[in-house]
Amino acid sequence: MKSQNLLNDKLLCRQDFGVDTIVEDFDFKELDEVRKYYPQGYHGVDKQGKPIYIERLGKVNVDRLLKVTTLTRYVKYLVQEFEKTLAIRYPACSTAANRHIDSSTTILDVEGVGLKSFTRPAQEVLEHLRKIYADSDSKTRGQMFIINASPGFKLLWNAIKPFIDPDRASKIQVISNKYRSKLLEMIDESELPDFLGGSCNCMYEGGCMKLDKGPWKDTYIAESGSETKDTTPGSANSDLRDSFTV
Repeated sequence: MKSQNLLNDKLLCRQDFGVDTIVEDFDFKELDEVRKYYPQGYHGVDKQGKPIYIERLGKVNVDRLLKVTTLTRYVKYLVQEFEKTLAIRYPACSTAANRHIDSSTTILDVEGVGLKSFTRPAQEVLEHLRKIYADSDSKTRGQMFIINASPGFKLLWNAIKPFIDPDRASKIQVISNKYRSKLLEMIDESELPDFLGGSCNCMYEGGCMKLDKGPWKDTYIAESGSETKDTTPGSANSDLRDSFTV
């Protein structure tokens, strides 16, 4: 009964969001405005070839965010990005790295985040994000770096860490403002945005958070990744996609 309920919930989720066609059908026209108030996106790959996902949580302005979009549309955009990562980013990264890639490296910049940041609208956004990430397969959850963590944030983290899945918690590193050397162990300087201590600024493309830089932007690599992706039952890519389907 528990498994059946889980299956029903996921099928309803896919139906509600139109997940099967969301990559092609959903047009998030307000994305540029949204990124002003919630800077986030994919940028480059780490030394293993995994895509890098960045969120600058300290610069989030939820009140203004919800004036340029709705919570429902923003969550739908996040679901679309998750589907793009499964269907486009991972296959392209696998082709570029000549090895199977099925997880990302995440950087959460929490500079300036404190208890005052957790307003009612912010809590609603975080709850929707938590549900999306909780429903995703653990295989897609790679290394996460939470940087610019204040002493207060570290105390908060130590309080909630025992309630997080141990496997997930083991992949999360909480670091103060002395994070640059740790990030450069995993990521080449040229792939890391300058605001995180790297040398990339994507100056002519509108900034690193706008470009969506990565192998998936190379038409030849992206098409090769799509053509060679193994979708036979039991394959890694098939299992990965099924993790969100069922």
